[in-house]
Amino acid sequence: MKKGRNGLVIGLSILVVAAAFVTFTPLALAVPTATNIGVSDAHGYTDTYVLVPVNITNVQDGPVPSLIFDIIYDNSVINVTDVQKGALTLNWQTPAYCNHEWGTRVAIVYDSEDEHAIQNGATGSVVLLNFSVNGGVGDTSVMDLSNIQLAEGAPNYQIGTAPAKNGTFTVLLYGTIDGQLTDITGTEIEGITVTLTAQASGVVLSTTTTDGTGYFSITGIEGGDYHVNFTKPRYWINSTMQTVESGVTKTVNTILWRKGDLNDDGDSADAGDLAKMKDAAVKKITSDWKFDLNEDGDSADAGDLAKMKDAAVKKIELL
Repeated sequence: MKKGRNGLVIGLSILVVAAAFVTFTPLALAVPTATNIGVSDAHGYTDTYVLVPVNITNVQDGPVPSLIFDIIYDNSVINVTDVQKGALTLNWQTPAYCNHEWGTRVAIVYDSEDEHAIQNGATGSVVLLNFSVNGGVGDTSVMDLSNIQLAEGAPNYQIGTAPAKNGTFTVLLYGTIDGQLTDITGTEIEGITVTLTAQASGVVLSTTTTDGTGYFSITGIEGGDYHVNFTKPRYWINSTMQTVESGVTKTVNTILWRKGDLNDDGDSADAGDLAKMKDAAVKKITSDWKFDLNEDGDSADAGDLAKMKDAAVKKIELL
């Protein structure tokens, strides 16, 4: 401070100017951010569609009423065909998007209800990207986010950002189930119906039959759990549960038992089978499920013995 006759006045002037500067300089306010925003690795099969969520983790300095981002990918492998609302944006406006040669830009905004903005601490999906899978088996594409914009609300509407979490998309190989069907003697069985059913939904996905060597093959199977059923008249139904993995062939060699062939010689309702049924009926030997010819849940009962006798003289066929 300058000394002299005017020293006090000069000193006070400097203090006033400094105070004014402090008073009118705007404070730096925090803008929205998050731990990250992005995607996880994903996969799918050629000529299918796959939903890939874009997730935000631990929003900070919000709430966030609007966001924009770019996602870069190889559009010869995958391509965005639609963008849907995410778990955190169910009450927002329908997302807007535009595809470019490098990927897709996405924008989404809330419905102006404050409680519907993405709140601090929130974690979840902001949009779902619906990709069509165009690439061939084994192709991969980056899924890289950039130009991430997180808006704050009134009164400033300033823009924050967050670190990108990037992923990779892989086009999967289909799996295969094949095998050979024989009877107990090792004889190949032609004409067995093989049915593939999804375990989770119960939907029948494929049906084929065995050839002259008892061989079958079902290709183009997506990874998952399946029931495989084998049926043919005069044979007991057999089934197995198989888990299919990408690019893997599961070989299922299976035996089908002829109805009425209790002595396992490949011939149904012969003298040996009739004698075996009779001994089981009087509890001389132990019976199993193959003795239940009338399928009433009771093995080697009077009905089963009668049915075996009729089949032995060709009065009926054991279908």
